[in-house]
Amino acid sequence: MSLNIIHLLKIIRIHILTGGILAFSVGALLGIANGGVFNLPLVVLAYIVVLLGDLSSHYSNDYFDIEVDRYIERKKFFSGSTILVNHPHLRSMAKSISVSLLFSSNFLALLISLFLEAPIEIFYVILFASLAGWFYSAPPTRLISRGFGEITVAFVTGFAIPAIGYLSVKGQFDPLFFLLAPSFVMYGLILSLSLEAPDAAIDRKGGKRTLIVRKGSYNIFLIIFALAATATLLLALYSWMTVFEVLNMGFFTLFSIAPLLSAFFGLVGVLQKKTVNRFSELNVASLFIFNILAIAYLLILVFLK
Repeated sequence: MSLNIIHLLKIIRIHILTGGILAFSVGALLGIANGGVFNLPLVVLAYIVVLLGDLSSHYSNDYFDIEVDRYIERKKFFSGSTILVNHPHLRSMAKSISVSLLFSSNFLALLISLFLEAPIEIFYVILFASLAGWFYSAPPTRLISRGFGEITVAFVTGFAIPAIGYLSVKGQFDPLFFLLAPSFVMYGLILSLSLEAPDAAIDRKGGKRTLIVRKGSYNIFLIIFALAATATLLLALYSWMTVFEVLNMGFFTLFSIAPLLSAFFGLVGVLQKKTVNRFSELNVASLFIFNILAIAYLLILVFLK
């Protein structure tokens, strides 16, 4: 029994959870910087809502992707787990865990709205995000096999998770969040494309119609570069226009250089026929760097208020 628990825990991808913590923290700190009220119990519970939903997707994706994961010969850092392939008796338990986590996430969101005066929008956002995460790989929709998987990941990581953090302290959406959301969603799309790139051959065998399977490495890294450049230009435009009084968007523009440079090196590397694995990992690392720098800046801003 204890061995089964260890195997099930190995399905959890720590780097994905870390990315979720960073995205939630950026959203929450933006809310505080924009005049929100920091209520520790509410913020912690709002993050648990995100955490439970995030964990649910780990188990559901491994459960529904088992036929694709059979083609994995050598485990890559960002690829799916082969736990359920090697231990098929755990499949039903993994599915039950995923469903339980999904319902717990939404139920907790509803509870904090009813008893802690959290905005009901948190419940709406996590409901939509958790259903999107479930049907990302679950039939009959199986969004990842219908060409909508990348958009799903971009929405969840770039909008939903920061939004819940923002709502937990600000209490409502406002222009600051909506103006920054497009850049965050573009970074979420870069994340999705970069995570998929190393598994193109496996996904092709398994029938996943991911964008890289359909368009090839060059087009994907060209899209990644275009997204990074657009995000930087948008942030630079906000800085030039002095859109936000509470933020110096010049810092966010500076931070965006990390994913922009990474995307440029990736495009050059693919043109030189180099393996995409290192460039995918570099893209993901650059997004972590952007979020960490944004968090550091926002913390300084909040403590100096």
